[in-house]
Amino acid sequence: MNQYFEEGQSFVWIKDHDYQSDPLKLSLKLLKEVHRTVNKQALIAEDVYSHKKYFVKVLFCEDFDTVYVEKESKVQLYSPYIIRIYGGMLDKDNKRFITVMEYIEGSDLSDLLYEDGLSGESWNEKMKIRHRIAMKFLHGIDYYMSIYQEDPIVHRDLKPENVMVSPDGSMVKIVDFDWVHLHDSSQTVTLRREQKGTPGYADPRYWNSYICKKDMDIYSAGLVLFFLYTGHHHFHGSDEIQHYMTGDVYAYTLKEMPGVDPEIQTIIAKMIAVDEERYSSIKEVIHDFKVCLKRQGMWEELPELLDGETEDNVIRFSYQVGDVSYRPYVKDFRFLPIEFGTKQERSQNGRLSAHIMSFYRVGNKMKAILLHEDCHAVTVKTEDCVSEGDTYSYAGTKIKVLQIKHLNEG
Repeated sequence: MNQYFEEGQSFVWIKDHDYQSDPLKLSLKLLKEVHRTVNKQALIAEDVYSHKKYFVKVLFCEDFDTVYVEKESKVQLYSPYIIRIYGGMLDKDNKRFITVMEYIEGSDLSDLLYEDGLSGESWNEKMKIRHRIAMKFLHGIDYYMSIYQEDPIVHRDLKPENVMVSPDGSMVKIVDFDWVHLHDSSQTVTLRREQKGTPGYADPRYWNSYICKKDMDIYSAGLVLFFLYTGHHHFHGSDEIQHYMTGDVYAYTLKEMPGVDPEIQTIIAKMIAVDEERYSSIKEVIHDFKVCLKRQGMWEELPELLDGETEDNVIRFSYQVGDVSYRPYVKDFRFLPIEFGTKQERSQNGRLSAHIMSFYRVGNKMKAILLHEDCHAVTVKTEDCVSEGDTYSYAGTKIKVLQIKHLNEG
């Protein structure tokens, strides 16, 4: 009989030693159950000391081999547009595997459009929010796909319910990596020959196969964008789903999108086209979206996308990590990741747990984004940008900004 957690119950969660040598330990109190099935349970929990909230997933496993196929706990990526997953713990006594992840306040895209609605009074304001959500969503996909070029991470279940968003589009996060294919993971494709994805969003050609390609996510992402811009599913109703699942031309032909710019429709049509005519990468989609929105005068500069107009000057950015100094030249919108550990440790099981923060350039300013919960600012002169003398700390190691010099200043 499954040992379900009960609301109000407390337990200690210790991140499995398989993931890092110094495991994370949390004392959690379970606040609310949000989902329960025969073999799974989902709850909201709170750290009894810091009162920080977490989302907890429980998988009940009679066969411990199941755990090694349960890959979501290993999706420890550091992006503003992807849910933060802290890892998993195998509770052998109670035959359950417990994954702890970031708790997100807000609605999924489906609930937002059907119930709460987007912010903004005018059509133009709401459309700008749609564009903002679209760009952040696409950049989130690009992040996990770009880490390993030859064997990319593939979500395999992109749909509106797996995109958490705020009404103004300031928060966009891709969630629910239950079906993920991780880099260099043969188990993902050989041990799970169940249907992958959700009818109406999964590419029907790969619905029940061992094949795993990034094209699958590009297809699903196109249908998510269709929903974002129209407010309804591309395929709906049992008859349409049955027709689409045959994998013929109907599944790869875009329906009309009244009121949506024809250029955006063309982009989405190419995202859901047959393999031979589909975009080969999300980067191409992002590029075409940007060109389209700029032509319409609807492009919004989003600094967190690390994108924008090219600057003529070069910044000499000097910083120190522990006792080691670095002096890179930064032109345009270069991203400078601060990583710990060896390359092998950082890539194990598709994890980037050592990528703790990044410096990046926006315009003529250097900025910083903290990506690990154990990395924090010690001394920061200005919240808006990075200044000389700013210091950060991670696991007892100091990261200090030494110099920011514009080379064309003489």
